[in-house]
Amino acid sequence: MAQPKHPIRRQVRGLKVSFEMIFRFRRELKRHWPRLLVALLCAFAYVAMRLAEPWPLKFVFDNVLVNRPLVTPFPWLNDWLGTDRLRVLQLAVGAVLLFALLRGIFYYFQSVLTTRVGQEVVVKIRQQLFAHVQRLSLRFHNQNSTGDLLMRFTGDINNLRQLLAATLLSLMTESIVLIGFVTVMFIMNWQLALLAIITMPSILFLLIFYSSRIRTAARKQRRREGELASRLHETLGSMHIVQMFTREREEEDRLRSLNKRSLKAGMRATRLEGQLNQGVEISVAVGMALTIWVGVNQVIDGRLMPGELLVFITYMQSFYRPMRRLSRVAERAAKASSCVDRVTEVLDQVPEIEDGHIEAGRMRGDIRFDQVSFVYDDGAESLRNVDFTIQPHQTVALVGPSGAGKSTMVSLLPRLYDVTEGTLLIDGHDIRDYTLRSLRENISVVPQDGALFGGTIRENIAYGNSEATDETIEQAARDAYIHDFIASLPGGYDTIVSQRGVSLSGGQRQRLAIARALIKDAPIVVLDEPTTGLDAESEHSVLNALNRLLVGRTALVIAHRLDTIRRADVILVVKDGQVMEQGTHDELLARGGQYRELYRMQLSEPDEPVAASNGTAKAHAGASS
Repeated sequence: MAQPKHPIRRQVRGLKVSFEMIFRFRRELKRHWPRLLVALLCAFAYVAMRLAEPWPLKFVFDNVLVNRPLVTPFPWLNDWLGTDRLRVLQLAVGAVLLFALLRGIFYYFQSVLTTRVGQEVVVKIRQQLFAHVQRLSLRFHNQNSTGDLLMRFTGDINNLRQLLAATLLSLMTESIVLIGFVTVMFIMNWQLALLAIITMPSILFLLIFYSSRIRTAARKQRRREGELASRLHETLGSMHIVQMFTREREEEDRLRSLNKRSLKAGMRATRLEGQLNQGVEISVAVGMALTIWVGVNQVIDGRLMPGELLVFITYMQSFYRPMRRLSRVAERAAKASSCVDRVTEVLDQVPEIEDGHIEAGRMRGDIRFDQVSFVYDDGAESLRNVDFTIQPHQTVALVGPSGAGKSTMVSLLPRLYDVTEGTLLIDGHDIRDYTLRSLRENISVVPQDGALFGGTIRENIAYGNSEATDETIEQAARDAYIHDFIASLPGGYDTIVSQRGVSLSGGQRQRLAIARALIKDAPIVVLDEPTTGLDAESEHSVLNALNRLLVGRTALVIAHRLDTIRRADVILVVKDGQVMEQGTHDELLARGGQYRELYRMQLSEPDEPVAASNGTAKAHAGASS
């Protein structure tokens, strides 16, 4: 998004973004209004203590050190204190201690309450963001790096806490302090007060001028950090590849380059912050010097008491302190505003996949692709006029070269994408009419790499059915031919699986994925070449597990290993986004077309074909394209 060139316009836009963010999350903030109200009252009390603090020094200076008679608006107090300097000193010292104690108490509760609200709101926003990201289509996730999304979930949202609670409430509190000091200073001596605030326009100009630049620099820094996190995530997730190809030095060089870019962006923001603070300090010093010069001359002329000048100078120091704090608040707000943009940018993404209105129930598995076409955002046509039907309990294998559109076909089935043209029907209904949850509950997927999560084996199997009992989990493992392996582990089903299951072999991961699909008990199964990269023994175990999985279910199999899908009910040969051939294994061989050529190329290493029962192929393997 282009930034307004004029600094004031940029500042106005930054404030607009901040208040839009507050409006967006007003419901979360409204839930905490009792705490925020108490924090506001504590802020007013804190300001009152700050205003009262200098006055005991006046009495000490004028009525103890100089020994002038005490004159207050309260005659009874004047009579009680009289000319007793020791009593005045005791009262002044007691007042100093009391004001300090009360100020500390009020500041403590204000700080604790605002921090509590900020933390709870951050948790809620993070939860909303995660729920929203889960509803976005694969198109969004393919266009955004995982590292950048992680940065938005962590660093950017944490910075929002400063803007939502600490920064905004600090801005309010310091503004109250500023207004209180200015009011009392004008009541005391309007001439000195004018001199004290004469530098305010220059300070405001500095805030406006630098805050927008700090915000731009901070946004660039966050973007660089997102790139760095994305690269780290990618490298750490593929560490075995890095080590096998001995690319450690190259990865270190690449990370060093990204670190330098991040450092450069960070130093740009730091330099701007330093320049802003320097300008504010100079402006404050000019105002202080003018006020002291004029104030001392008034004391010499007898128009101002020394104690009053001391109180005034103390107010000035306290007056400029919130000005300095406001400058730091502006810096934090500028930085946090860039984080607001990055978070709201994701929250503003409209889910491409709209939910339907029909609750599917348990489907029969009658699938029809009716002149289905699909085009990606870059204009690449992946599917063109695809038309075929799958009967309930049939197994259909998709074969063809990589990039032919096989993976796109199976991605359309659970509506990870929506068709561009045509209609995809299940049990006679357009799948867009079904609610997403009920549609996807009817589809199980066994991905090519198993796709396990960090956690226990029990949790990974139960991922297919959160209500599964220990007995059903164990039965699913037995049916997937993985129970004996699990039982041999020291922790059994409570053994921790590392992220993505890298601590397990390929065959073990696939059988756990099959157990997960079995426990879901969905009527439609999608297989993405579950035997890829497996040795003969592991492949045999996986194929046996697939025999159990596919009984009585409709299945779509992405296949490169043609010898393992010879007994599929229907084989579709896909090329350039179109179904070029369709039929059984024997029929396609007899035609002498593309399938026969593909089969001939793989014939040198035949495998035992999978058995079938009741017209349904019982095991299949495929490969994603």
